Amino acid sequence: MKRLLLGIAMLGVAALLWGCPIYGNENRVCQGGGCYSCPDQTYSGACINWTCSQDSDCDTGYLCDQGSGTCYPGSNTPDSGYDAAADCSITGCPSGQVCKLSNGVAQCVQQSGGSDAGTGADSSSPGDASTGTDASDGSVYGIGCNADSDCTASGAGSRCIDGRCAAQVALCSDGTQCNAAGSACVDGLCEALCSATQPCPSGYGCDFTRGVCNLNPGPCSGSGASSCQGGATCVEGHCVPPCDAAAEGGASCAAGQVCVNGGCIPDQGATFACANDGDQGQLSNTCPSSDICLHHDCYPACALDASPTGANFCPAGTNCKDVTIETGIYAVCAAEGSLGSDCDPAQGKACASGVCINGSCQ
Repeated sequence: MKRLLLGIAMLGVAALLWGCPIYGNENRVCQGGGCYSCPDQTYSGACINWTCSQDSDCDTGYLCDQGSGTCYPGSNTPDSGYDAAADCSITGCPSGQVCKLSNGVAQCVQQSGGSDAGTGADSSSPGDASTGTDASDGSVYGIGCNADSDCTASGAGSRCIDGRCAAQVALCSDGTQCNAAGSACVDGLCEALCSATQPCPSGYGCDFTRGVCNLNPGPCSGSGASSCQGGATCVEGHCVPPCDAAAEGGASCAAGQVCVNGGCIPDQGATFACANDGDQGQLSNTCPSSDICLHHDCYPACALDASPTGANFCPAGTNCKDVTIETGIYAVCAAEGSLGSDCDPAQGKACASGVCINGSCQ
């Protein structure tokens, strides 16, 4: 009996050392920017990175980065024109492929499907390397868009974020993930905070009850001038100030905003720091040793009964709280109003009523 237990323990250690998934019944799920090992045949926060050593270890339409051992979108068929060594930001890409940064290298990858919409569409022209796809954390940005309705081909739950269709797993779960400081995660999009003394960006209205710029004072449709007046342009349904990203010196939008489809809108995108939710330190794939990966971001671990002098005492402005995700309940340091457990747009966990703000239904 002791030998049996010892053998099982050694197998478990070997799996961790080699970086292999340890689910009893492995399911490879390839979605958007990478392939994952999941408890079942659907992607969730319980999935971890699928480990590969050659292209055949990944699904069709994905290649293996042997340096990191992860799968990423790409094609190695003879007629695809794929060349991992070529810098497509200079050479451009064949028809049907787009130039994206993958693992730090500008590469031609297969377009995710559908037709481009608006001026923010993917381009095969030289000098258009998009930073939308990051195979390490599953944040996936696909074809260009100017409304959520342009993203039906990108899968259920996809949204139009900063002019590109984002898969559901690329939606934010908490304001701590937002690219723009002073934002909250509202139903999967980063929205600016507002109050009676803190107005919203032009084209957006303040929901004073919830304190977020979640209202549209003058909805428009289409793109360009459309029904907007006073020189404003229609971007993602809002009449916003125009910009010209192609002009000398680049776009001229205020801090926290981006130039999309010819107009300045709040940066609605999020950035993710880790891959394996529920794991800590090295096992989380990029978190510091004292942090836990939750919603694909790193947060300091703590103990709810820690004293002010204890090793797990939270930094100023944060408190130790329990956060529930798919893989369990974890105590981490979090600011007031952040990391709620009621909802999670990135996992399709919506509110029965109201809106989801930083994980809480309001």
